[in-house]
Amino acid sequence: MTKRLKIASLAGMLVLALTTGVSRLQAAEPDRALPEGQAIVTDLDTNAAVITYWVRQSDGWHVVTTVDVVFGSDSDAEEHAIVRFSAVLLPGQSQLISIPVAIGEQQKVLRIRRVGDRIEVVRTPGSST
Repeated sequence: MTKRLKIASLAGMLVLALTTGVSRLQAAEPDRALPEGQAIVTDLDTNAAVITYWVRQSDGWHVVTTVDVVFGSDSDAEEHAIVRFSAVLLPGQSQLISIPVAIGEQQKVLRIRRVGDRIEVVRTPGSST
């Protein structure tokens, strides 16, 4: 029961973030610089959304990314797989996050990189599986 409550809580936070004042990265948009403390939502797939934000700390810039993949959407069996990543990025470093796809499909990849004094978030084409 505790597991279901945690999942419901995380899903609720994601829904709240998706429907409030966060930016949403669309497919046609170029690289986006992400201001400190502001979340951006990126749709990786019709069933996968990602929220990314960063904060400056003494050891580097902490980038936090939460991925929500929905299974069985619009049904009584809808479930969410929610994963949170955190990385400290120094200038020139990047992080790639991807979700699994069916064989033969193009992989969905999110590249988060620190370029000088900014963080960029962009969807990039991945390899075909």
